[in-house]
Amino acid sequence: FQWFHLVHHKSSNPTPYTSFSFHPLESVVEFGIVPLLALLMPIHASALFLFTLWSIVFNVMGHTGYEFSPSGFTRHRFFKWFNTPTHHNMHHKRSNCNYSLYFNFWDRVMGTNHPEYD
Repeated sequence: FQWFHLVHHKSSNPTPYTSFSFHPLESVVEFGIVPLLALLMPIHASALFLFTLWSIVFNVMGHTGYEFSPSGFTRHRFFKWFNTPTHHNMHHKRSNCNYSLYFNFWDRVMGTNHPEYD
C-alpha cells in the first residue's frame, strides 16, 4: 500500500480523474496482467476490448462521487453483489473498509463493508 497504492489514495474526495491516478509501478502491475493473460489463455480480442471498456467505465463511475444506483440497490438479492460509487467513495475517505472494486462478494463475506454502506 505505502509503495504503490498510496498515490491513488491521496485523493480523499475522488473525481473521475482519480481513476487514472496511479503510481507508475502500480500501473505496470495493474495493467501488466492483461498481456500476461493474453499469452497464457486464449481470449478473443473483442472480449478483451469489452472487459477493458467495462473496467474503464466502472472505474470512472466509481470515482465520480455521484451515486447512480437507485435506493435499495445494495439490499437487492442480485444487485447487492455489485459495488457502487458510494462504496468506493467510502473506501477513499476511510481506507480501512470497502476493499473490493467491481464486486462486493469478498467485502460481504469478510465483513469489511463499512457498517453505514447499505
